[in-house]
Amino acid sequence: MEHKQFTSIRSLTQEEYGQVQTLCDIIKAANEEKHFKSTQEVFEGISPIMARYIKRGTIGELTRHHIEAGLLNDESLFSDGQLDCDALRKKLLESITTDKDDKFERIMAQRDVFKFVGLLMYFNCFRKYTSVEQIREDFCQHLFNEEKPDGDLSKSWLNDKMFFCYPMGGHAYPYFSFFWALDSLWECVSDENGVLDNEKLQNKMIDEYQKCKKEMGLEALVDAHYSDDGPCHPEVFFPNTEEFYGPVLVAVENERKFIESCGEGKGPNRYPYGYEGALLQRIRTKKQGND
Repeated sequence: MEHKQFTSIRSLTQEEYGQVQTLCDIIKAANEEKHFKSTQEVFEGISPIMARYIKRGTIGELTRHHIEAGLLNDESLFSDGQLDCDALRKKLLESITTDKDDKFERIMAQRDVFKFVGLLMYFNCFRKYTSVEQIREDFCQHLFNEEKPDGDLSKSWLNDKMFFCYPMGGHAYPYFSFFWALDSLWECVSDENGVLDNEKLQNKMIDEYQKCKKEMGLEALVDAHYSDDGPCHPEVFFPNTEEFYGPVLVAVENERKFIESCGEGKGPNRYPYGYEGALLQRIRTKKQGND
């Protein structure tokens, strides 16, 4: 398959603090106390934290409170009538993650902010927000409202798929693929005593892919570190996890682009922004029903 000069659809948008980086940070925080010596120890050590995250929801109560209680009223967040998402992200990070005693809650809160702002940026392409009230109506009245028939979507649809379906289910693919790779790469991420090394973990499981993508381009990266999924799905590429870790890459037919998939190739991110689009459609349907 020819795939010259491919770019990543994800790389064309602003980098996100994603669910795999969140998982990596949770592991690093736990490792500071537990000093893991095997993948199994890591899995067992973070299980209570994962269970807590499921119950909490990806976008937690404190974040929802800040959004609803007036944080968005800051006029500096709108420039010439347009929402400044970078300023919003910075303000939310400062307000929500500052002075937290619980290191795991800080990690989860950081994911909160990037998840919310990422959704808001996508929604804004269609909604063209010009006021706080419009944002609050979409998110607080339709997505974060426990009184709605389908409940608070921050604890279901808005939840990161790998946390939402942990420890079972196909949507948890990013979680298990991470552990499959971690098992293969343990010698690369541990010190001379076999103890997990946080710096090596970050480099091998997160930074190496980003660095290779930037320096090599996706064509060379796929050739060097990926294998296709065979004749049934030749456009789907999986990392060779015995020596490299990265997202599943799905070639977009006739467009010379890759989707960085958080699922098994044809999974949740088969279509760019399909997840975000489904949420947006829910809002539009609800609003039309109220008119």
